[in-house]
Amino acid sequence: MEASAASPPITAALVRIVVAGAHRALEARKQQVNDLNVYPVPDGDTGTNLLLTVNSVVDELNRVPDDADRAELCDLVANAALMGARGNSGVILSQIVRGAMEALKEADGAAPLDVAGTMRRATDTAYRAVRRPVEGTMLTVLREMTEAAEAGAADTEQSELLSSMVEAGWASVERTPTLLKVLADAGVVDAGGYGLVVLLEGMMGADSRAGDGAAASLSLVPAVEGEQEGADSLYTYCTSFLLRGGGLDGPELERLLQPLGDSLLVVGTDTQIKVHLHTDEPGTVLGLATARGTLSQIEIDNMREQTAARYARLRGQSFAPVVVGETQVIAVVAGDGVSELFHSLGAGPFVAGGQSMNPSAEDLMRAVALAEAPGIILLPNNKNIIMAAEQVAELSPKNVVVVPSRSMQAGLTAMVSFDPQNPLDVNVEDMTHALAQVVTGEVTRAVRDTLVDGIQVTEGSFIGMVEGEVLVSNDDLFEAARVVTERLVVGGKELVTVLTGSGAPEQEVQEAATQLQETFTEVEFEVHRGGQPLYPLLLAAE
Repeated sequence: MEASAASPPITAALVRIVVAGAHRALEARKQQVNDLNVYPVPDGDTGTNLLLTVNSVVDELNRVPDDADRAELCDLVANAALMGARGNSGVILSQIVRGAMEALKEADGAAPLDVAGTMRRATDTAYRAVRRPVEGTMLTVLREMTEAAEAGAADTEQSELLSSMVEAGWASVERTPTLLKVLADAGVVDAGGYGLVVLLEGMMGADSRAGDGAAASLSLVPAVEGEQEGADSLYTYCTSFLLRGGGLDGPELERLLQPLGDSLLVVGTDTQIKVHLHTDEPGTVLGLATARGTLSQIEIDNMREQTAARYARLRGQSFAPVVVGETQVIAVVAGDGVSELFHSLGAGPFVAGGQSMNPSAEDLMRAVALAEAPGIILLPNNKNIIMAAEQVAELSPKNVVVVPSRSMQAGLTAMVSFDPQNPLDVNVEDMTHALAQVVTGEVTRAVRDTLVDGIQVTEGSFIGMVEGEVLVSNDDLFEAARVVTERLVVGGKELVTVLTGSGAPEQEVQEAATQLQETFTEVEFEVHRGGQPLYPLLLAAE
């Protein structure tokens, strides 16, 4: 690989930067990963377990001197990952780290980093650690990223090679439901694989999109209808611990534990072994282990209770499958309430994005790849996303048209005219006509003092805008909203839709919405919880 400039020496300082990036990226997406965790059985929370495993490495690196030699550094990182491994996913991640560190430790210190070789060693080590590897999990995603690295290793610059690995990773995550029926039935991608690619993106410094990058279009939410999908496990307790001693025999311990449960992982050395097992007999498991050494980091979690908590959290945002007819709408949204409203009108899949977090054309292209209808409409729902959406429509081999909605509230108005059974051209005409009839406004907080549109704006005040024009700056949320609404209803508008979001205390937002209804009695109001960030109120009049 020709990558001399892109391959700096492996030092403690460099590893700290890389691991910190991975940690930051996963921390931003932890709950997304947790909510995808439905396979093979509820087992803690995948995002949390991965993050805690990385935390252990971060803590250890903070204690490593900058002048530590590479062999010592690699041993410390591998050991920290093993010691901190939580849950099934965390143990597998520790083995990925172990394999990578073994490869780096043995490499020629003067040679450029062998990305493909390091990934292959990590993959082989992880597969060996799992008694019965299942395709459609994080192992599959890891292997396919490795294969991408090997395919381009001979003639690709390192930065391009890493980018191709990430691309292959997201493509692999997309395919996981085709490999595991339980994922397809639940409407999710594999949580461990998702988390693994997030980690790699963070290592590359590609997490600056603050949790709204390529993965956003994959963050499908499992439907919660009737019985809880995948909630029943053969065993109740997720049991894990670290065993220390001398002359430990991992294979023997594995044979003894195998009859006591499933999802067994026994990994480590002859002096310390990490064990993970689903069982109904955690006491028996711990007894077998204490007869062979000293235990620490003991965790016993009731998976059924975890499942109940997870599904209670998801029930408020669960979506039934989108009806796929002649036309499908992909909408860019921000806020769980906004997502629910778009879904109720027939939109899906979604791409997370909005003000200050604009998705890329690649993010939109991934969502288009998930759409199944012969005709696809992109609703950008933000003026800064329209150009990227148009680029996707031009490049995609599918029949894609952009309906240029400039705000989420305008997009919702357009969705009222959407019928999935109508042909693409009919829906485009109807939705474009609906957009022409709506006037939109918004209230947010000013981030600095400025003079705009003849209005003196002070930092922290509420500013009200209609179609992008600043009308008011006021310390009172209702007063700002009143001025906006007054402009919106000019010309006989009869219906005002209000989406409540963040950017002000919830009680203050609700009171402002109520006061608007009491003030403009000649207008009908529809108030919905949008949950959108930064904007306490989004308004649309028609």
